[in-house]
Amino acid sequence: MLPPPGGDGVDPTDQNARVNPNSDILVAAAAVLAVSAASLTGFGMRQQRYRGWLWWVAALWLTTLGAALAAGSAAPATQALAGVLLMQWPIVTLLGLRRFHARQAIAGSERVDISLLVAAALLTLVAAGAYGEPRASWVGSACTGVLHLYAALLLFGGPSGRDGAPLQTLAVAQAAVAFAPVLGMAPGDGLAAPLALRAGAAALGSVVMAFVALTLVCERTERQLRESRRRLRALANLDALTQVPNRRHFHDLASLALHTDPPGSAALMLLDIDHFKHINDHLGHASGDQALTIVSASMIEHLRANDVAGRHGGDEFALLLRRADTTAAVSVAARIAAEVQTRADGAKLPRLTLSFGIVQVDPRERLEDAMRRADQAMYEAKRQGRGCAVTAAGNEARPVFSESRPLGLLSA
Repeated sequence: MLPPPGGDGVDPTDQNARVNPNSDILVAAAAVLAVSAASLTGFGMRQQRYRGWLWWVAALWLTTLGAALAAGSAAPATQALAGVLLMQWPIVTLLGLRRFHARQAIAGSERVDISLLVAAALLTLVAAGAYGEPRASWVGSACTGVLHLYAALLLFGGPSGRDGAPLQTLAVAQAAVAFAPVLGMAPGDGLAAPLALRAGAAALGSVVMAFVALTLVCERTERQLRESRRRLRALANLDALTQVPNRRHFHDLASLALHTDPPGSAALMLLDIDHFKHINDHLGHASGDQALTIVSASMIEHLRANDVAGRHGGDEFALLLRRADTTAAVSVAARIAAEVQTRADGAKLPRLTLSFGIVQVDPRERLEDAMRRADQAMYEAKRQGRGCAVTAAGNEARPVFSESRPLGLLSA
């Protein structure tokens, strides 16, 4: 008996049932998909993973599996399953984006996304079992196209801003993937040919999707790093307890103000809390910290936006009042002292009094020299009975102090 046509004793019809005639295209598509999926997976293992990342990785690996199944066998059941795996990636990617952009809602809902995917998968499987070729191929391709166009439409109307451009790029890729297999199909094509086209288009779309995912993650990471640096700079410049500039930052801000303002137009004030050690020793450091925050909040309450405040160390604070004289500075000191006492009464703290030393910064005077003169005036205020303000004229070697200006508060 002669062997059946084919020359090797194997029926070509049976062989085609096991090997896809478009396997070269499918193998190439599976390879591209695998590289994209592996790259995205590896990147996620080395970097911070945001919400939605696992969905993107799952979408690529499931698509890779679909291309591999389609390349491995031309059996109708395997081809139908491969078709379902190839059609899921736009929806699964969309589900990941909904989680990644949780604060910027994408139109629609997860329930609708999943319902469409399940309906398309069931319709594809039913068509593969109930109809012959080419009807089953057209049903699968149509379902795939609908899912891609649905996802593309939602992404076009997705978040705006810096994240909008990558999502619109992905939307264009999904729309192109939706139309590419349909345009490439001929009326007599079998299931294998549409799957090869769909797998090839999905491979190209997956490359775009991987780049978009990496772009979104890198941009978010960059924004978080910038925000972290901003916070670190703020922490480095602000006193952690009182939330006013620390000594170094106060000196930087005050020096800049003196350099830019008209010479001799600023008043400098030093103040501290009278008997602060007594508060710490008898009421505890928590009460001392509360007193410091009350003083800083009172200062901020009564300063203009361009004035400079800072914690100079311990219970001592410094204020630079721009375009002000010592008379205006004494009025500010009185308002701050009254505000401190009001806040202290509300916090059930004992009466808090402040001693102020005030100077007019001379036109050619350095900030450090003015600080020493203000410090001399503040200690003169303590010598004259505390709870008052003293202004100083002259130079550091021969200061001329004013009489104390009581601020309406008795020393504790």
